[in-house]
Amino acid sequence: MSLRTPAALLCALLGFAMASAPMRSQAPASRLGWDEVVWYEVFVRSFQDSDGDGIGDLRGLMARLPYLSELGVGGLWLMPTYPSPSYHGYDVTDYEAVAPEYGTVADMRELLAEAHASGLRVILDFVPNHTSRLHPWFLAALGGDEYYRAFYRFEPDPPPIRGTRGGSAWHATPAGDYYLGLFGAGMPDLNLTNPDATAALYRAADFWLELGVDGFRIDAIQHLVEGEDGQISNTAATYAWVKGFEEHLHAVAPHAFLVGETWTEMPAIVRYHRDADLDMSFDYPLWKAVLAALQSRSAADLADTLAQERDLYPYGAVRGTFLTNHDQTRHATRLSVPRRDEPRLALAAGLLLTLPGTPFVYYGEELGMPDGPGSGDLEKRTPMRWAPVGPDGAFGFTTGSPWTDPGPGQPGVSVAEQVDEPGSLLNRYRRLIAMRNERDALRSSVWSVLRTSSRAVLAVERVGADETLLVLANLAARAVELGADELAGYFLADALTGAELQAGAGGGLSLPGLSLYVLRAW
Repeated sequence: MSLRTPAALLCALLGFAMASAPMRSQAPASRLGWDEVVWYEVFVRSFQDSDGDGIGDLRGLMARLPYLSELGVGGLWLMPTYPSPSYHGYDVTDYEAVAPEYGTVADMRELLAEAHASGLRVILDFVPNHTSRLHPWFLAALGGDEYYRAFYRFEPDPPPIRGTRGGSAWHATPAGDYYLGLFGAGMPDLNLTNPDATAALYRAADFWLELGVDGFRIDAIQHLVEGEDGQISNTAATYAWVKGFEEHLHAVAPHAFLVGETWTEMPAIVRYHRDADLDMSFDYPLWKAVLAALQSRSAADLADTLAQERDLYPYGAVRGTFLTNHDQTRHATRLSVPRRDEPRLALAAGLLLTLPGTPFVYYGEELGMPDGPGSGDLEKRTPMRWAPVGPDGAFGFTTGSPWTDPGPGQPGVSVAEQVDEPGSLLNRYRRLIAMRNERDALRSSVWSVLRTSSRAVLAVERVGADETLLVLANLAARAVELGADELAGYFLADALTGAELQAGAGGGLSLPGLSLYVLRAW
């Protein structure tokens, strides 16, 4: 059976979608839309230190913008940059300021201007579910200010609600009552049924939009409003709140967008698009399927997940795809047991940047950077490896002592060691991103999963306005043969490298183990 499908029909559907899609203004100096570019997630604290205090900062990030432009990404997602008592920043004490260790609001304004001049959009993490217990709003609430008490949920005899980590979500106050904090006592939940609390968050969002940010990643989106029955995820009120925030965002900044941390099941994610008009969801189901496929060396479940997504998501729903983020063990660690597996890391990069969706690259992922020593969240967020570790222990991140133990490092895992090595993982990411930026079929929302004669081989047809491409990935460690009939209608040449592929005696193709090719249709 041929892998070919009726591309003409798919092209017609694509043309209809492009003609009927609402137009939005784009960020300066960018030819691709926010849903078309490759995004790069940055933990500012761990990216580049500019002043020698061992903590990454906004000016350090500015100094590395040329590196990001050369990588080919078109957008930056900054993890929280607000004042916070924690290293991670998800317990905010001021929504309209920059953490002093990162810089100032003026530094952020300059970063935005320089990023836009380089064709890079910038979105900020936004945390509407909870504040820090040290936020002035919560301190005022504890002090008896009725206006700010209504920003949170206080109960003298609270109903049973479990937190995200198990146990009760209620925490005692010195006055003898209880406040709700799904993520722990240090992060009291905001009461988003209170219009005043919502209005305060709108004002904070407006502050950053007026400064020039291009949107937000919404943290803990599924937990925003609890249900009357103790439900803490994906309630009808949460969908309604997200829809209202979307409407406000687009009224203030039509070019901006929201991406939600939709760490939940596929039917619930679909509702964020269908019922809340969410611009982009993070594709956690596909994340699980890709990593499972890489570990099991089978494409069957991955193909099923992709086919299910194509059937369930509303047409045109934008899904942010990823291999790793700040909450997950880096895939370079997962896929390197018992030893570093370069071929599998290269295949993972190929899947991320050729499959449907809008890719997000976690800082250091392009080097195959592993987790630091330990197994907590902090070890997933260690400093960027710019150079091999020198005699003084420096590796290009800071002239001082790094804010956290980065570990000993691995030979070959730094920008300096990979940048001029043609076969390095960094240069594979560069080639893949460049190919995706230039070929609209790899950015198109028109695609199909095609059946092959091997469970190890994933085949996805991508249809653009000007060409049709076939992504072939062999998840197995051994070579797999595809018959000539399965390749009918495609040139046997890899669009990524330009290399001609040698046909077998019967006109078929042997796919080496852990390989990925992109073929162009006749």
